Amino acid sequence: MPGVFLSETGETAGIETMKALSSAELKIEDLGGELQFTISREPGWVEVVLETGVLSGVGVYALLQQSVLFLCGCVLGIGALLINWAQGSTTVFRISNRGVIATGNLHRWSSSDVSIPASEVRSIGWSSGSCSSDGGSLPDGIYVWHRRSGLKSTCVLPGLSHKKAQAVTDAIKARFPQFTIERGP
Repeated sequence: MPGVFLSETGETAGIETMKALSSAELKIEDLGGELQFTISREPGWVEVVLETGVLSGVGVYALLQQSVLFLCGCVLGIGALLINWAQGSTTVFRISNRGVIATGNLHRWSSSDVSIPASEVRSIGWSSGSCSSDGGSLPDGIYVWHRRSGLKSTCVLPGLSHKKAQAVTDAIKARFPQFTIERGP
């Protein structure tokens, strides 16, 4: 069965150029015993300029003011950008009767893959980005709520709009009705 592509931006014929705003393309494939969702992100030049410009500006200010706190913040920000860049722009999420597996850029510092057995999955759904209990920020995307060391949520398909998430959850519900689907706003 051919894959389904969902894109929020138009294609440029012939010439590959960086767009002003970031974009993401979602591909949905039925692989027989499992569904595979692949999201490929392309950063826009506005995003790149803002991130690097703000970090550079604050870094220069920190050096001129001899502020260790601001300098440490810049180093952490640059580290986060480098980790995100090193993990690539693609995330693959697979779901089957056995459970869920996500690999690639999961917007996490510590790992680029997660596997949750079906017996631990409580529900699956879209959630808007928010602040985590440890002070970090969580991305918009598809989350799996599971019973691993208590009730936890894990983002398995980050950077997904509500519209694209609806296509993902509809496909999961149709193919694997045993998984509970949470309906976002």
